Amino acid sequence: MVRIETRRLVIRNYTADDWRDVQRIAMDYSASEFAKYDHPWPTDDEGVQGATNWFASGDGYLAVCLRSTGECIGLLALHPRDDADPKVYNLGYIFHSDYHGHGYATEACRAGLAHAFGKLGVERIATGTAVANLASCRLLERLRLRRPGERSEDLWTLTRDEWLAQQGEPD
Repeated sequence: MVRIETRRLVIRNYTADDWRDVQRIAMDYSASEFAKYDHPWPTDDEGVQGATNWFASGDGYLAVCLRSTGECIGLLALHPRDDADPKVYNLGYIFHSDYHGHGYATEACRAGLAHAFGKLGVERIATGTAVANLASCRLLERLRLRRPGERSEDLWTLTRDEWLAQQGEPD
């Protein structure tokens, strides 16, 4: 079981009961300009319940909740990449648009990186985002992942050694 607490957030395993929150986030995301860069999300009750049960079956997809209310506002994905060494993880995130621009994604992702490099012993994060998704690119820059080339297929990366060297540096 994963439980990570930050100043404003609790990042935890999903439960089957979280499906309505997942549905609310999925519907908001599916209507956004960013959805075209990702795989389609289910939004119907049965599809969302199935996805939520799958999220709840492991530690790779975590609910990001407000500490003050417990409300689930987003998803943090942190799991081994299918195409790589098991010590290379993917970092992913989706937040309901009502919570964009408040630093929640940065806070959750920083906590996720600390968990990955610290507790899980991950050696490298490799993740992708569309070059046209400027908000996601800015987030990855704040997290100090190395910018790839100009193609959408190029992955943003951060090694454990790079992350360790950054600890204690001002943002």
